[in-house]
Amino acid sequence: MTPAGKRVALISLGILTLAGAGAFVATSVALKHSISLNSYGNPVGGSFRLMDSTTGTMTDKSFQGRWMVVLFGATHCGEDACSPALHTMSAAMDAVDPGKRSMVIIFVSLDPDRDDAERLRQYGESIGPRVVAGTAAPFALADLAKEYQAPVEKVADPEWEYAMRMSPRFVVMDPQTRYRGTIDAKADQSSMVASLRQIMATEQPAP
Repeated sequence: MTPAGKRVALISLGILTLAGAGAFVATSVALKHSISLNSYGNPVGGSFRLMDSTTGTMTDKSFQGRWMVVLFGATHCGEDACSPALHTMSAAMDAVDPGKRSMVIIFVSLDPDRDDAERLRQYGESIGPRVVAGTAAPFALADLAKEYQAPVEKVADPEWEYAMRMSPRFVVMDPQTRYRGTIDAKADQSSMVASLRQIMATEQPAP
């Protein structure tokens, strides 16, 4: 390699190193934010604050005006269950909301040690544009999972050493962040479509 080529390579390596360090610092800072929960009077679910896939912060207010369907799990998901569930729900939403403007899937990773911003971004993109993935510090995730009645369970995995168990149900919150019901995370697409339509057609509870 010529001296000029070596200089270019060293400069490029330095840029990549700084970029990686910046992302690491941003992720670390974001994960230290606590989640200040507000149930809004819901029996299940409520407010949330998560580090999103850009190392920014997203809250329930970020999606006000849209239906939110919330699932807990991880990119290393027990029985590899999360990806099929998210694909199925995304397809069901396409049938109910073909304009892709009224509904979003919030995927909460219970594995912040491995699910950094870049991994969450790649995982969300592998599912589709409806999926918004986020995480938080372990103690904050435990509180949030309790609010949404989602179990936090680490299971042994022969390939990954451990994986996180997917929550058994999607939690459906309406555009005003009011709890409206749950949908079996292992249901087929037609069942999810029927459940979404039934939930959305039901008269909204009084605030």
